[in-house]
This record gives sequence, structure tokens and C-alpha cells, in this order.
Amino acid sequence: MCSILGQISLAGNLINQNKFIQASDILRHRGPDKKKYLSDNNHFQFAFNRLSIIDLNDSGDQPMVSDCGRYICVFNGEIYNHKSIFEEIKEKFQWRGNSDTEVLVNAWSLYKEKVIKKLDGMFSFAIWDKNDAKLTIVRDRIGEKPLYYYLDNQNSLFFTSRPEPIKFIFPNLRKELNEDSLTFYFESGYLPRNKSINNKIFKLEPGCYLEFKENKIKINNYWSVNNFFPKNTNNKTLKTYVAELDELLRESIYDRLISDRPLGFLLSGGLDSSLIVAISSTMQDKKNLKVFNLGFDNKAYDESEDAKLVTNSLGINLIKEKLNANDLIKLTDIFFEKFDEPFSDSACFPLMAISKFAKNYVDVVITGDGGDELFGGYHYYHLMNLYEKFEIIFTFLRYSKLTKTLRLFNNHKIKLFMNFIEAKNSISRFSFIRSARKDFPSVLNKITKYSLQNSYLNLKNKMQNDNDVLSQVMKLDIQNTLNDNYLQKTDLSSMAFSLESRAPFLSKKIIEWSLQIPTKYKVNLFEKKIIIKELAKKYLPNEIVNKKKKGFEPPIKDWLKKDLKDWSLDLIKNDRNYKGLNLDKSKIIDLFNLHLSGKRDCHPYLWTILMMLKFNEKENTYYNYSN
Repeated sequence: MCSILGQISLAGNLINQNKFIQASDILRHRGPDKKKYLSDNNHFQFAFNRLSIIDLNDSGDQPMVSDCGRYICVFNGEIYNHKSIFEEIKEKFQWRGNSDTEVLVNAWSLYKEKVIKKLDGMFSFAIWDKNDAKLTIVRDRIGEKPLYYYLDNQNSLFFTSRPEPIKFIFPNLRKELNEDSLTFYFESGYLPRNKSINNKIFKLEPGCYLEFKENKIKINNYWSVNNFFPKNTNNKTLKTYVAELDELLRESIYDRLISDRPLGFLLSGGLDSSLIVAISSTMQDKKNLKVFNLGFDNKAYDESEDAKLVTNSLGINLIKEKLNANDLIKLTDIFFEKFDEPFSDSACFPLMAISKFAKNYVDVVITGDGGDELFGGYHYYHLMNLYEKFEIIFTFLRYSKLTKTLRLFNNHKIKLFMNFIEAKNSISRFSFIRSARKDFPSVLNKITKYSLQNSYLNLKNKMQNDNDVLSQVMKLDIQNTLNDNYLQKTDLSSMAFSLESRAPFLSKKIIEWSLQIPTKYKVNLFEKKIIIKELAKKYLPNEIVNKKKKGFEPPIKDWLKKDLKDWSLDLIKNDRNYKGLNLDKSKIIDLFNLHLSGKRDCHPYLWTILMMLKFNEKENTYYNYSN
């Protein structure tokens, strides 16, 4: 796990080497072990920060040149099947070491872009072809690893693991906020899959590669969730799918246990991470397993007892800590240093805390990310399924006298339910229940058409072969919430402390297999995550299999009323934090007061606003300082 930064200038306009290396040093936390720089002093320069996990020797250092000398590669991530690719090509090259990067750059020299489809892993990488003067940058299928790019006024292309190095080189970009991104962020709490918060810095979408040649950019799609959809097969039963998942998950976990540095597990106490730990305990010496858990003082949010139940049943030692509001506040400085774009998922704070804690013991952790989106773990899916099955009843409710009576009650949950059943279609319904803003007034004075609902609709229109509404909304989650929210949260929270995170549920085989399973084996009228629960019965106590999902997040709703109240009001009342945002301060104050009153739970939307105000405070300070 590392950071990459590169510039390609076909006109020979490379920026100053020292400034370029300074920009790369901003990301040293992503790769503290070694740093390297390579340039031809004409057309390209690459900088690299390495977190050594596989092949700890100098032979694994980057930038790396192919055996033939034509290709130069910088690579962030892990290719879990690199050994099998090596077996295909080992006779064709002289090998310096055994890193996945060396396998990648040499395989590229044989297969070019075709090698991408062979890869199983999490990755963002760049390949410079010296002969053709062509750059290719590539991002993994689901978006576990970030990748940003920027084309300047001199047709020079920059790419990087995070946008901050680009903004360091070009400070004026800080004040050019993208209005579409703002609209999307204040609805969802995260940024769109192809845009950054700044106008001219873009994200490469998952499943894509970008080619830069003759000063022109071409983006190609090599993989999409839309190539896979549920298939009804008469010869497959729930038992069959459970057995297949068992085999696939064991294979994926085995691949992700390979490390030349100490490795451990993050155990929230939820079903997915518990299952990963349980299966892993059958593959390793239980005495050597390092399992980490973080709890909260607030019992309503604490899952540490569930985690203890899991480890006790498996005969494993649990290493744990607890978090309170003061601990969260102490992490805010690190958060706003390492999270270089606005981000509102409060679960990043406990994830940062447990990453910092785990780094004292290990350099790699295994997580349960992806299980909910692939196998139907969220209550949203249950709601969508209920509506589809009983649409006639919900339609009757919408126009009944009961509904008119319910509208008279000033109850938070009733209001949300009414908005849910009154939505025009499945996309507007799902975008409502997935939004941070819900039915609260927008605090943005200018709203573009780039809304969460419109984004969902555009993506849904590409699902031409998939008529299953439940499958559609899970794919929307994979392409939005999982990619741009949860995986970014995991990457940034863990890498803030130089900790590599791996997700067995997100193997290429499991993703593609799960997308083809009929949704009735994932969610029905009574259960969610059916296949995983059935598999978990083989490995875990019933109390864990059947427990109610809590989610790994701090009690922000309560903390905003008490522990974080003064901190929040300081942010809201400071006029300098609004510079360039075009926000309605009075609406934000009204929203905060509404939350304090207890009449409505506004905390997801409030936290989204607070994170933007704090981000803007930092950006304005940085811009004024650097100018």
C-alpha cells in the first residue's frame, strides 16, 4: 500500500523537481517506509511513497521499469493473484524480486491493457510507455484504491492517490469548487464517483482506465456491474449457494492472508467481520491471531460484547479499546489533515481510532467490507422489497384517511415513512432513504441538477438487462455508497496511520458470482443477508448470527446535543467558514436548533454540513497562507 504521484508533459514542461517531491511528501503517511523519484527530465516524472508489505527488499521499490526497459510503473494496492500470473509469464523475463508490481509491469509488456481483466485485487496504477509516449492509469473494479487526475493549461497531465498534492502544486484550484459536487455532497454526505470537490480535479471511476496520448484523454470501461445480473437456475438451491460462498470466501481470505509484515483483523462484532475472523481461525494458529475491536461508552452503540462473544467461542484473544466524545474530538485534527476532501461518514472516527490502535501491533488488517452491498445486509433493502411486494397496499395507504391523520403528527419516523411511500418511483424512493438530507430544506442557495436521485437514475438506465428492483438498488449502492463512501472511509482512515486494509468479500470472483444470484436468496419478507447468515451458522454462535445490525459508528446524534454542541456552534456561527460556499447560515442554525429540540433527528444532515464548514475553514486558511 503506497501513494503515487506523476506528471506527463509531452511538451517537456515538467514542474520543478523539488516542488514535485514536496507534493509527494504530503502523502508520506500512505508509504512511510521508502520514497523514490524517477524522471527523464523531459516528458515524465514519478514520485512514490512505499509501505512495504510484499517483498520487503529493494527489488520491490518503485517506480519500477519493466524487464524490457520500455515501461515504467507506479502502483498502489495489492494484486492477490500475482503468483498465478507470474506462473504464466515467468519463463519470459529476468526477475529481480517477487513483488506484485514486477509481475504487473512485465505482464503489461506482454498483454498491454488486456492484463487488467486478469487482475484480482485492489489497485490504482500508472504505466508510462516510453516508445509510444503514452500514459495509462487504471483503477480497480470496485474502487478500493483512489485515483485522481488533472490536466493543466499546458496539456500536462497529473495523477495522484489523493487530490492534495495537486492542490499543493496549484493552490488556485482550492478556491474553484465544483457546484455539482456541492449539490451531490449535501444530499449524500460524500462526493460523486467521477468528480472531486474542485472544478478541474477528477476521479477516475472504478472499473476504468484512462489513456493520455498526444495531449488527449480517452477513458475506457473494462468492467461494470451491469455485465452481471440475477439468473434463475432451477438446479441451484440456498444450500448450493451457501456451499459456493464458503469455498469462494475461503479462497479469497487465503489470498489476502499473504503478507511479509504482521497481519490482523478488525472485528466490529457484526456478522461480516465475525465470519471473516471465524473462517480465518481455521486457517491459522489461533494463538497467533491478532483481532482488534473498538467499543463506545454509550451501550446503545457498543458492540464490544458481541465481539468478545465471537472470540470466546473461537478461542481467540481479543485486543480492544473504547472511544468517547473527547477521543473523537482529539482525532479531528488528523481527520482534516488526512481527509483532503469533505466527507461526512462519522464512522471514520472509530475506524481511525482502531487503525491507530492496531498499527501498534500489525501493518495489515482484514475487514468485512462489501458483505452488506453484495448480499443484502441493509434495512433499506428490506424496505424496498416490502414496497415492491405490497405496492397495492402502500398505494392505498398513500390516499387513505389514515395517511391524512398521520400527517398531523410531528413525529420524525412518521415523516420519513410518509416521504418513503409518497415517492414517485423506486429510484426516487431509494434515493430518499439513502440521502443524508432527507426532507429537510437545502442549505445551499444554488442547487444544480447533479442530485443523488439524478445520479441514481442515470446509473439505473444503464442496467438494461436487470429488471429486478432489489438487484438494481444493490448495484446503486455498490457504485455509490460502497465506492465513494465506505471504501474511501476505510482507505483514508487506515492509511492515515500507515495501515493496509484488505476486504475478502470484494474479490473479483465473489463480486461477479454474487451479482448473478437471485435476490430471493439475499432478502425476503422476513430476513436479510440470507446466504451469509446460513454460512455463519457453520462457524459462529446463534447470538451473533441473529443479532440486530448496529453499524460501526459513534453516537453523533447524542454528542451533538452535549459533548459536541459548543464545537458545532463555533463552526456554524463563524462567518469565515462560509466563504465561497453559498450556504444559508440561518437555515443551518434553524436545523441545529431543531435537532436540539428533539423533535427531529437531523444529525446525518447536520454532520454533513459541519464537515463541509470545517473543510472550508482549513482550505481558506491554507489558500490565504500559501498566497
